[in-house]
Amino acid sequence: MDISGVVKTWKSAIARNNRSPTDQEMVTMPSSQANIKGITFEKRNFIAQHYTSGLNIPEENCEDEVDSCTTTQDEIKPDEPKIENSTARNSTFYLDQQESPSDENRGQLNVLSAAYESLDYETCINSAWLDEERTKGYTFVVKKDVARWLVVLLTAILTALIACVIDITIESLSAFKYTWLKQYTDYGVEKSLLIIPFLLWGALNIGPTLIAAFLGSYIEPVSTGSGIPQVKCYLNGVKVPRVVRIKTLLSKVVGVTMSVLGGLAVGKEGPMIHSGAVIAAGVSQGKTTSFKHDFGVFEYFREDHEKRDFVSAGAAAGVAAAFGAPVGGVLFSLEEGASFWNQGLTWRVFFCAMMSTFTLNLVLSTYNGVPGMLAYNGLLNFGKFDDLTYEIWEFIPFLLMGVMGGLLGALYNHINLKLTAFRMRYVNKPWQKIIEAAIVAFVTAAAAFLMIYLIHDCRIIDPDTAKYPIQMFCGYGEENAAASIWFQTPEKSVRSLFHDPPG
Repeated sequence: MDISGVVKTWKSAIARNNRSPTDQEMVTMPSSQANIKGITFEKRNFIAQHYTSGLNIPEENCEDEVDSCTTTQDEIKPDEPKIENSTARNSTFYLDQQESPSDENRGQLNVLSAAYESLDYETCINSAWLDEERTKGYTFVVKKDVARWLVVLLTAILTALIACVIDITIESLSAFKYTWLKQYTDYGVEKSLLIIPFLLWGALNIGPTLIAAFLGSYIEPVSTGSGIPQVKCYLNGVKVPRVVRIKTLLSKVVGVTMSVLGGLAVGKEGPMIHSGAVIAAGVSQGKTTSFKHDFGVFEYFREDHEKRDFVSAGAAAGVAAAFGAPVGGVLFSLEEGASFWNQGLTWRVFFCAMMSTFTLNLVLSTYNGVPGMLAYNGLLNFGKFDDLTYEIWEFIPFLLMGVMGGLLGALYNHINLKLTAFRMRYVNKPWQKIIEAAIVAFVTAAAAFLMIYLIHDCRIIDPDTAKYPIQMFCGYGEENAAASIWFQTPEKSVRSLFHDPPG
């Protein structure tokens, strides 16, 4: 064995480890990024970029003497790619994706981020922990267990009240919108000026949509969408920044209300899961980070694994409030959400989901003038169906419908994947997202107006079902059937398809 070669390699390794931080960073850090915040990550970026790209890190010229081991930018071969190349940018690390250079890195599907840390769900059981538990005594254990049930009860009630506020607000504002729109539509038909209701419909859609888009683009971006993927990440140990903040809850509640009012093809059911998770996280901690206020309660729940269990209950309460299904809420948290579960948590989650459904049912029944009847199980209610009988031959069309549904679902997922990748690459600035939302709102209004204008499907006005009858080109005492579908909230439109008599 060549001893001199081994010694030379050993000295080179020591030289690389003993170099000053400045010398180590000179290769990887462009002059435009020479700041304190970027120094640590530029070094890691440089190594990760070359590793993931299959490139070799530029070799260093090291002699036998330690002091002569240096690296300069000029010694890098010209044909070797630099940090700024397009391949290397795909693996850049950032403290927070929302704080990364969006003009060149956002939209890449394989960008890594250091913003998403791991939550500490493991309880460190040692002698010190056991001694502390013994000193607290049995009374503290009982008090803590009772407090858990109290927290899930408060979570259920607050989640149901938030759902009621969203539903009642949408109903009230929609009544104003469609009353005004019906008035100008009848005027436009009478005066042959249909451009007036068309532009008014577009404006009434764009206005609320701009509010929702602004909240999701500038105020709290994590509040966009249903929030279900973020809640799943949190329940499985990924700390998504600001996912359970009160500011996020307020932005989501207002954003969902304005989105539905703006005529977008969205629902308020999915966001209720995220809303319930935020409420559970806030109540269980007894403090608010957004408003920087500590209520001084439930301090013994300020641990990651305790907070996780309450978030599981909040997500179940959101499902129960949205669909009126307490068991469905428990199954969602158990099967789809959390990876950490125990028998005691099952009963608390079920109690939370059950109380959420009961509270929402009680409030909405009272609001609609039938207190005590409990006729409103959830936000999504398709009405009561009559008992129907089925023939054996009807299973064949049911089978064909299932096959067609699966094929169309697969096509939808494929198109959605392509559109999402396109939007991530080309619609990545906040102002672009706002313009995109406004365009979608206007196109929705245009499609609805054209459907009413082109489809001459007339039927006799039914006072029980027609709240905003539009005559359009129909005869006296008749209404446009297409208009009756569009001039109401999305849930009522689906209910009309199921229960309105054929005409």
